[in-house]
Amino acid sequence: MRGILARAVAWGRVALPAVLASAIVAALTSIAAPAAAAAPAKSGAPPAASALTPPVPRVTWIDHRAAERDTTGLVAALSRDRSLATRAAAARALGLIQERSTVRALVLALGDRSATVRREAAFALGLMGDSTTVGALALRWEREPDPGARETMVTAIGYLGAQAGAPTIVRALDAKRESERWAAALAAARVRARSLASPLTAHADDPRPEMRWRVAYALGRIGDRVGATALRNLARDRIEPVRMNAARAISEVGDSASAGLLATMLRDAAWRVRVNAVRALGLLGARAQAAAVRPLLADPIGQVRWETAVTLGLLADSASVGPLTRALADSSSGVVQGAAIALLKIQGERAIPTVAPQFDLLPGFLRSGLVDALGKVPGPMALQILLSRAREESDPPQAAGAASGLAQRRADSTRVVPALRALLKARDFTVVASAADALGQLADSASAGALATLLTHFGTTQDADIRASAASALAAIKTREALAALASARRDPERRIRETVCAALGLPADSIGLVKNPLLRAPGVKAAPRTALIQTERGIITIAFDHARAPVTVENFVSLARAKLFDGIVFHRVVPNFVAQDGCPRGDGWGGPGYEIPCEYNDRPYDTGTVGMALSGKDTGGSQWFVTLSPQPRLEGRYTVFGSVTRGMEVVERIMPGDRILSVIPK
Repeated sequence: MRGILARAVAWGRVALPAVLASAIVAALTSIAAPAAAAAPAKSGAPPAASALTPPVPRVTWIDHRAAERDTTGLVAALSRDRSLATRAAAARALGLIQERSTVRALVLALGDRSATVRREAAFALGLMGDSTTVGALALRWEREPDPGARETMVTAIGYLGAQAGAPTIVRALDAKRESERWAAALAAARVRARSLASPLTAHADDPRPEMRWRVAYALGRIGDRVGATALRNLARDRIEPVRMNAARAISEVGDSASAGLLATMLRDAAWRVRVNAVRALGLLGARAQAAAVRPLLADPIGQVRWETAVTLGLLADSASVGPLTRALADSSSGVVQGAAIALLKIQGERAIPTVAPQFDLLPGFLRSGLVDALGKVPGPMALQILLSRAREESDPPQAAGAASGLAQRRADSTRVVPALRALLKARDFTVVASAADALGQLADSASAGALATLLTHFGTTQDADIRASAASALAAIKTREALAALASARRDPERRIRETVCAALGLPADSIGLVKNPLLRAPGVKAAPRTALIQTERGIITIAFDHARAPVTVENFVSLARAKLFDGIVFHRVVPNFVAQDGCPRGDGWGGPGYEIPCEYNDRPYDTGTVGMALSGKDTGGSQWFVTLSPQPRLEGRYTVFGSVTRGMEVVERIMPGDRILSVIPK
């Protein structure tokens, strides 16, 4: 399984139809949700409900349904059961399954007599991605008395990302409760409507730093220059998270006039601020500040040095060739890769002899990325290296990276395309998938037939990754032959593939229905330890599990730890001030345990030190997990949170790709 952090699904932004809006108004005038038609009886039906029956057996049954991605009986449980615990569990289950035919039942549940059920229904609607429900959430929020439910409804509107939610978010920014205002700021970041920029700036001087950093974050995500002045002030804030988010946001709004301010932030005492400031200068292309950036190649924090090397490459700073060449001997692997790629950007093919040893010495994930970087280096030498490395089947990370690099050489397509087609028959699935992705990027219509053949690979998680890449490639090619091949995959067992197919064919997601995925494993939840000690080459990390919110994910992690799967494998992926990721038996980011587990999305925020599951699409978790290095709201509602670091965060901050886990001991 490709255990990388997946790209966000861009849900459509559709206005609420008038007919549905009037139906919602009528439904919400009633306090209790009306009864729905009972589902036909099936084997494994829930225990019968009565006023005297404890809800626990029914909740357990519902949780099993959610883990198995089976909606049977859940709508009836949500709309008719007398136990609020059962109704709440049913709403939560429907949100995790995300079968859009159940949206109406969740909308009606917004009028449930229990605030707990209303909260669960709102959160579920946010996960469903159906933007037509924004009106129902906004309407209920206006009259909702429960503070927790109001906050959840604002969050759900943000998750849906529809512009229609902006007016409600503006009003929520002035809510009485602080936490509701904070939720509104993050919702604004997700909706990204330009109309929200000015209302956010009005809160840039909020007395609470929890609001100020969220305002900075949201202004950056919206990307409107209206927020530039407020961001400059926030960049001078006394609180680290505020400065950190302001530095990043300055580049996101394109405020090149603040390059001088960012240069002063390179001397900030907080390393996270320095990382974001140097990254912002690179994204702004602030070449005049290269001299101020260069000294950070000697920063005591490896993540700062890494980001500095990357930025000097973006700035094409020829005066940095000497310092970058010396950085190739840095003790941190990320810095070495960043320096090598920067030299290629600055010097082109002249840098190849200097960086050549790193093609063989770097850890697999970084090695793949370095070879990929050759794709943007013009000249015959770079092309020849890519073609040669692509054929090295004994080194899959290099071959896969070379395939990705070849995708960027459209001008050399007469040599590139035949090489990529040959790779579709490679032994290693990562090479096949990377070649398929590359052919899609090149929009090579003549490869549609060969790519269609890949859609017939079934049986393992590796086959699923091949099919996913083939489907994406065919969707990019868009010829009649390509679309016809995609139509045959409408009922693929992998949800991510079905979604790709439906998007390419212009079909609503509801049309795919539910399809059983034999690779999806929902282990029975057993009593599991509360914590785990992770012994690494850098020190010991202690994580505390969140059994309540992610029981299946916790049990899966503990089972893999007891089976010693994590022992001896490396942190293959680190992104400065973002995440450190582990759990890939291959060490290149493509490996997994051979099965997938269901996502358990929950309302726990991604703060610094949060432990989450890596995915390549919904319900594709397995063994790869990550720790956040700073708050990451953009991951919320998209990746399962199943724990947090309680001791040893300073160890996590020192980790570089290639650092090994010695053991994981559940306690």
